Amino acid sequence: MEPEDLKVWIERSSRLSAEFERGFEARFGYPPGENRVLAAEDVGSGDLEKLAKLGVPAGLLDFYACVGEVSLPDLGNGVFVHPARHVVAGLLGALPTRLAGATEGRIVVFGSDGGGSMFALRPACGSVYRLRGGAFLDGAYEVDQQGTAVVATDLREFLAGILRELESRVLA
Repeated sequence: MEPEDLKVWIERSSRLSAEFERGFEARFGYPPGENRVLAAEDVGSGDLEKLAKLGVPAGLLDFYACVGEVSLPDLGNGVFVHPARHVVAGLLGALPTRLAGATEGRIVVFGSDGGGSMFALRPACGSVYRLRGGAFLDGAYEVDQQGTAVVATDLREFLAGILRELESRVLA
């Protein structure tokens, strides 16, 4: 995504997450978590160079140049796009860096949901996967076909899905 598109996405997502929080307690009967979308300058990350050296795809680098973090614990099961420093730690061994089992290939884990699933980008095809129910062994996430689901054809579609979900919650 172009930086201008990402800036628009941040502005719309931030505004919608604030609106979502305002009516949350009256609607659900309990207070919301801290729902926020932060720009890169608000997080103060100097990790872009590290991500580039670790071979992160250009689209994810562009994303982290503009977006610092997404934390939407009350959107569905929760949607979290981790800060760049978390992705760096993951690529250095804290998280899986490849899929094994029913699907094979390199991955970059960049987010999670509140149910224990991880969101990962497959550089070979650009698709975003939701991974659940697998085992993390020697850098690989071993999982059967039921544990992998393509949730977006690319990062742009993934972000558009977050925005649509926020809009539907605010307008409902």
